[in-house]
Amino acid sequence: MLHPFALFLALAPAASVLSPEAAEYNAKAMRFYDAGQLAPAVDEFYAAYQSMPDARRDLAGREQLVGSMRSTLLDLHDQTGEAAPICRLQSILQEHADALAAAYPNDPDKLETRSARARHEEATQQLAAFGPDACKPPPPPVTATLPAPEPAQPPAPAAPAATPSTPPPEYPIPRRLQIAGGVMLPLGLVALGVVGAVSGDYRRDQNSADALQAELALRPCTDDDRARMRELLGATRHEEAVMIALGVTGGALVTAGAALLIRGSLQRRRARLALDMRQNRVGFVIAGEF
Repeated sequence: MLHPFALFLALAPAASVLSPEAAEYNAKAMRFYDAGQLAPAVDEFYAAYQSMPDARRDLAGREQLVGSMRSTLLDLHDQTGEAAPICRLQSILQEHADALAAAYPNDPDKLETRSARARHEEATQQLAAFGPDACKPPPPPVTATLPAPEPAQPPAPAAPAATPSTPPPEYPIPRRLQIAGGVMLPLGLVALGVVGAVSGDYRRDQNSADALQAELALRPCTDDDRARMRELLGATRHEEAVMIALGVTGGALVTAGAALLIRGSLQRRRARLALDMRQNRVGFVIAGEF
């Protein structure tokens, strides 16, 4: 059973959420995103996601990357009005939900699994407006073979091969507010959900301590009774501290995530958010007119 304090540490923001390889892909994706190149950004986010294939060990990082891909694909759909971005989002969410179901076979109602399925259903409903063949690949084009005309003059020299696209220099734009909020909000909800699980252990230990105290009022106290009482009191104090820490962390994440989502929607042109991921540290920098 995962210790509650260890779970609290896993929920706190840390550089270890993404592996070093995934962090490199993620930084490259954000530079594409900031430059408005949304399709290459999704490719880099997905490469980061695939570089962390363990759905259990890499749960937090994979959740973050799925949120980034979802926000980017929805932006791409808003720009183009095409069904292709929603089709890709539907496929990614199906893959993510299947991986979670396989990794947690004894917990089919896990919060992350239910969230992935709910977002998959949202994508399916959006695609309904495009018809049943919205995600069907287009038929190959039919081309007619025509005889090449005789050249009237020597052909012009071939144009130099296009150089591979390189990520533009990194600079923050307001859309990252929405990505950060979409990541922080579900993490905060998970933290608050764990408070309920810890509170169950707290009530059980508290009731055991009360029962032992009532029993000792009717009989002499032994060394075993004293040891048991110390154990129960220590457990309740520890569980109370964990509930406070999880509650504060979850509340802060939910509040910050909701604020970022709202700010990213209303102040898209004025607010700026930068993601600073360097060696041994990670952080968010928010700047602009508020």
